[in-house]
Amino acid sequence: MVDILRNILILVFAHAVASQRNPGKCGPPTNYPDRRLDDKYLHTSEFKHGEKVAYNCAPGYVRMDGSRISHCKMGHWTPLEMKCDRKSCGPLSDFENGQYSYTGLLFGDEAIAVCNEGYVLRGEGGRVCKEDGWNGAEPICERGGAIQYVPPELPVSVASAHQMPCGACNPSALPANVIIKDPKPCYEDGDHVPVICNTGYSGYGHYTCKGGKWHRNVKCHLVKCPDFNIANGSRSSKKVRFNTNVTITCADGFKLHGAQHLKCLANGSWTADIPTCEPVSEKSCSAPAVDNRDIKHGEKSLYKPQDTVTISCKEGFDLIGSSQITCGPNGQWLNLPECNPKGTCGPAPVYPHAHPRDLQKTDYRSGDRVQYKCLVGHRRSAGRDVIHCTNGQWTNLDLQCERKRCGSAGEIFNGRFEYSGISFGDYAEVICDEGYELIGPARRYCRDGGWDGRNPECEPVYCPPPPVVKNAYTLGHEDEHVPFGRVVTYYCRTGTLIGAKDIYCTDNGAWSAPPPECKDVTCPQPRVDHGSKMGYRSVYRFGYTARITCNPGYKLADGNHINCGEDGKWKPDLSKMCI
Repeated sequence: MVDILRNILILVFAHAVASQRNPGKCGPPTNYPDRRLDDKYLHTSEFKHGEKVAYNCAPGYVRMDGSRISHCKMGHWTPLEMKCDRKSCGPLSDFENGQYSYTGLLFGDEAIAVCNEGYVLRGEGGRVCKEDGWNGAEPICERGGAIQYVPPELPVSVASAHQMPCGACNPSALPANVIIKDPKPCYEDGDHVPVICNTGYSGYGHYTCKGGKWHRNVKCHLVKCPDFNIANGSRSSKKVRFNTNVTITCADGFKLHGAQHLKCLANGSWTADIPTCEPVSEKSCSAPAVDNRDIKHGEKSLYKPQDTVTISCKEGFDLIGSSQITCGPNGQWLNLPECNPKGTCGPAPVYPHAHPRDLQKTDYRSGDRVQYKCLVGHRRSAGRDVIHCTNGQWTNLDLQCERKRCGSAGEIFNGRFEYSGISFGDYAEVICDEGYELIGPARRYCRDGGWDGRNPECEPVYCPPPPVVKNAYTLGHEDEHVPFGRVVTYYCRTGTLIGAKDIYCTDNGAWSAPPPECKDVTCPQPRVDHGSKMGYRSVYRFGYTARITCNPGYKLADGNHINCGEDGKWKPDLSKMCI
C-alpha cells in the first residue's frame, strides 16, 4: 500500500513539473481596430509562453499612453495597454463667399463646403481629414453660376464675351454642374436649352428662358458606384460616390485576390472587379512582404515549406535582420527582416521591462536618442535610460528595473498575513485565528503605490442561542449570542437524557451536535427464549441492565447482561441470548 501511494505522488509531481515546463501556446495576436501589429509578427501564427509582440497605432491615429507590448502567458495574450487617438486636422481656413460645415476635426471626419446665398460651388465640395491633413483643394464659390460662355466660332476673350449684347437670358447664369449641348451666345425669351450633367453627375434635361430668367427642368445626381462588403477583410472608406478611392486590406490568414486599390469612375463603375480575401494555403508561402527590398528576376508567387529566399534591400536602404529566410510549415515566413533607410534605425526597440517616455516615431535618424522609463510597478535600480541611433543601429539599453517593494501589509488583530512576496504583483492573504471569521477581502495586492485596499478584520465567531429542549434546562450560557468554544450542558427535569449532554460552539458558527432529548423511555419485562432473567424490577428505564441465565441444555451466546436501549428495546436480541 505504501508503494502505491509513493508511485501516485511521483506521478502527480512529474505532471506538475511538465505543466510548468510546457505552458500553453498562443495563437495569432489580438486584433485592434485602432492599432496594428508590427509587420515582423504578421507571418507567425503560433507563439510560445513568454514571447511578446509589439503594436503601433493605425494610420491616422497617434499614441497617447501605455505600453505597446503584449505578452503570451499560459495560452492567452495580455491586454494591450497602448492608447491611440484619432489625429486632429484642426479647422480649415475660411474661403471667399462660403464656409465649411464639419462632421468633426479628427481623422476620417469631413468638411463640406457651403456657398453663400447667390453663389454656386465650382468643383468638389467635400474634404476629408487624412493622416497628413485635409485632402483636396480650397473650393470656389462663384456668383450665379460657374459657366463663362465663349462662342466657339469667335476668338474673343471671356471678358469680351460678357460685354457682348445678349438677349433675355445669359448662358453664364446656368449652374456649373451642367453642360450645354448646342451653345449659343444669347437666348431669347421662350428658348429651350438642352443640357447634360457634368462629369461625375448623372441625368439630363433642359432650361427655359422666361422673363429674363432661367427655369430649370433637369435633375443631376452625383454618380455612385455599387456598394460592396469584403468577407474576411476591410475597406478604407465606406463611400461609393464619384472619385472615391478605396483600399482593400485582408485579415490575418487571408490573401488578397484582385486589385487592392479601387476608384469610383464617372460611369458609376469601379476601376476593377471587386477583389476577394482567400485563405492562405497552409502548405505554401506567398512572396515575402518586405518593403523596399529588391525583387529579383524569376521570383515565384508561392513557395513550399523549407524553401529559402535571400533578401536584399534597394539602394539607399540597410537590411535589418537575417538576409536568408525560410518558408515555415504553416505557410508563414520565419523571421522576416526589414529594409530601413540608410542611416536610420527604424522604430525604437521593444524591451520587456521598460518603454519610451515620449511618443514614438516610426523612424529615427543617426544621432537621435530615445529615453526609456521602467514599467508601472517597477523602479530604476541601475544603468542608463537612454539609447542612441548610430549608423543605422540602436545602442543597447542597459537600464535595469526592479519590482517596487511594498513591505509589510500591517497587523491584523486575531489573525495574520501570509505573503506570496512583498514586491509589485505579489499578494498578502489573510488567515484568521481559530474562532474568528474574515470580514472584507481575503487578499491585498502590492501595486505601484503600495498595498491596495484596506486591512480586513477578523471578528469572533458566534453561535445562535442553544436550542431549547422540552423538559430540560441548560448551564453554560447567559448571552443571546454564544462565542466560539463555549460549552452548554443540558439537564433533564423529567425523563432520561437522550443524545449529547454537552455541546459546544464550533469555529464555523454552528453547534457541535444536535440538541439532546428528555424522554421517559422504558423497556418491557424481559422474555428470554430458553432462559430467564435474574432479579426483579417493576419498571426498566433507559440504561437499566438485567442479568440472564439459560435453561439446562442451553448456553449463553455472548455475555449474560442485557441493556434497555433508547428506543425502548433490549440489547442484544433476547431471542438469541441462549443457544
